[in-house]
Amino acid sequence: MIVAAIRKEMQVLLRDRSALTSLFVLPIVFMVVFGSIFSGDGGAARPRLIAVVRGQGDQRAAAAVNAIATSGLFRVREEVRRERVEELVADEDVAAGLVFPPGFDPMAGVPAELIIDLGASPVVRGPLQGALAGLVGRSMFGAAAPDVLVARSPHGARPLSGASAFQLLIPGNAVLFGFFLALTVGISFVEERKSGTFRRLLAAPVSRPVLLLYYLVGLVQMSFLFGLGAVGFGLRVGGSVLAFALLTAVMVFAAVSLGLLIASFSGTERQVGAIGSVCLLLMGLLGGGMVPRPLMPHTMQTIGLFTPHAWALEGYYDILVRQGTGIGDVVREILVVAAFGIGFALVGSLRFRFER
Repeated sequence: MIVAAIRKEMQVLLRDRSALTSLFVLPIVFMVVFGSIFSGDGGAARPRLIAVVRGQGDQRAAAAVNAIATSGLFRVREEVRRERVEELVADEDVAAGLVFPPGFDPMAGVPAELIIDLGASPVVRGPLQGALAGLVGRSMFGAAAPDVLVARSPHGARPLSGASAFQLLIPGNAVLFGFFLALTVGISFVEERKSGTFRRLLAAPVSRPVLLLYYLVGLVQMSFLFGLGAVGFGLRVGGSVLAFALLTAVMVFAAVSLGLLIASFSGTERQVGAIGSVCLLLMGLLGGGMVPRPLMPHTMQTIGLFTPHAWALEGYYDILVRQGTGIGDVVREILVVAAFGIGFALVGSLRFRFER
């Protein structure tokens, strides 16, 4: 009898793909992602691209550029204008830029300029800045030397002064748990269908209030999380409050729409929990909700762009850590998150059966 019961449970388990995914596939994904992040070479194995401007015939600058190019840590992209280097850094096409002024000589008080995003996390910016300063110093003095580089942000990018690590950690956690609203929405839709509520709503001359209700709940949740971050952990909005509010609004819309999509693939509350948990954990991990995106290897950052989490966090990072960020600076992120929400809503509404 025991053997028969075990056989029955094994057959049920093997037919439950979401359970198999959470038991076997999900742990492997977590091990690969976290292993690549914290192994020490997940992101460093790939040389970082550096834009450089130097005068023709400047032997000191030429030696510094050669030391950087042959280090194996960086690839050098030569440019002719300082403005172009700043554009590349601001658009994140290169990791940093180096501008060697005429008469480059740190000993005479003429250092090179390091164009780098000073609003980035020190954990990301520090090693990059230190490596470049060390290479430039060794090319001139045979050893690392101070004051060979002066770090500046690209033109128009003003980092928020006194920003702490919470400026990165709080939005990550808010987005991660904000999207868990999708589980509540999905379970609610399945329960309402089982109880026959949707049948009565379809027959009555009233609109369906479920999505609007949970949308308001999501707004309250995000307001609470960011409000707690501001009061308890010193979170500040460096950019436009309106841009911050608009990004939050479309993010909550995407979370609620994702709940409808999950419900459309589920017949019971248990299936919503199994499918939704796997989906949300994977999206949160790859999108940067568990580990700040700037700390993730480049490949993982690219994969994360297939989730709304990543785009929402890119927008939040710009608004929170850079002064003067407006709606125009994060309009791409806002539109992409809104597009995810529209896509989730369209597919979910087409698949979901309000009567079963």
